[in-house]
Amino acid sequence: MKRRLAVIDLDGTLLGPDKQISAENLRAVERLREAGFETVIASGRHHRSIMRFEQEIGPMGWVISSAGAVVRHAVTNELLHELTIPEAEALAVHAAARRAGLVTLAYHRDGVFMEATENEAVYAYARRAGWKPKRADLAHMAASGIQKLLISESPEILAEAGLVLERAFTDRLYVVWTEKDIVEFLSPQANKAVGTEALARKLGIEQQDVWSFGDSNNDVEMLAWAGFSVAMGHGQPRALQAARAVTPPGPPETAFARGVDLAFSAA
Repeated sequence: MKRRLAVIDLDGTLLGPDKQISAENLRAVERLREAGFETVIASGRHHRSIMRFEQEIGPMGWVISSAGAVVRHAVTNELLHELTIPEAEALAVHAAARRAGLVTLAYHRDGVFMEATENEAVYAYARRAGWKPKRADLAHMAASGIQKLLISESPEILAEAGLVLERAFTDRLYVVWTEKDIVEFLSPQANKAVGTEALARKLGIEQQDVWSFGDSNNDVEMLAWAGFSVAMGHGQPRALQAARAVTPPGPPETAFARGVDLAFSAA
């Protein structure tokens, strides 16, 4: 059986709006595995946050995390790929965010960190993601390799302050809005396509034999790069434009299952 790779986003793709995995989506993952696909999660989440879904999805091998900045093996902990933000740029984003009254979350290989400050928008984001950030001095962490900086605030506040930060750093870093209340900053070389390509090369799988599934702005490059790709019909416009196909209408919690049906029909 020919070896192939299926790269699957979590939030908004495999996970429904309630952050649960439907029975239909779980069966779709199993269908891919039975067809000889290496199934890999590719998420903006931290590696440790992704791993908590292993009981539902089944044993994981390689995991693409932090929006493609990291590729790490779930069992051996081998680090295949890591792109961190240059120290000077991480400090600049952090300082600019503080001046704007925004709180920054830092994704580091040791976990997700924030400074000792109270911010309800950050805590709301953490509750959605299912974890609690640790406390640290982010300025001191910049030298040890920050994978991603994330700012979560109300859409009303970010509509202005977030756009100012995006304009300031868009030529220096990879800046992506994953939600109206979330803007993220990564290495200028980092995205899910880069992480997927590194993994496909490691596994000896050709680009044409890679399928990808996603819904968000941080999936755009991955959807465009893969040999075949499907965007969830409820996804963000840029994701729909980048994908080879879009799922037909239906409940969002089963969109991924419809996407797998669509991919097999097109194969």
